[in-house]
Amino acid sequence: MQILDKWIRQAKAYVQSMTFSNGAMRYILWYAALLIVCCVLYLTAWCIEWAVVGTPNLKDLLAFLHEIASASWVAVIGFICKGLVDSDSNGIPDEFEQKDGGKNEGSDVREAGTVRRNMP
Repeated sequence: MQILDKWIRQAKAYVQSMTFSNGAMRYILWYAALLIVCCVLYLTAWCIEWAVVGTPNLKDLLAFLHEIASASWVAVIGFICKGLVDSDSNGIPDEFEQKDGGKNEGSDVREAGTVRRNMP
């Protein structure tokens, strides 16, 4: 329990130390924490129901595991993982930084021998 308390204090101090410019990173961290809390809450409730009723509700657990393994959850985890990469430590995730200094509007993009026009 002391380890969990230590982690919570460190996370709280880290989030409070972020400046306003770290808004995207803060949002992604809170979203990841919310997902973890929801999963832990569901599994805790499932275990309590098992203890009270005396038999595990495997149908609900299987549905939960099936939902976690679905494409939408994999996309969410991918989004969070990409969002946590900040190699230049400026507080903006690398995925959301504009690579060419904001000159994306109307530029030509060449992919596999085809030219596609990006429209604003």
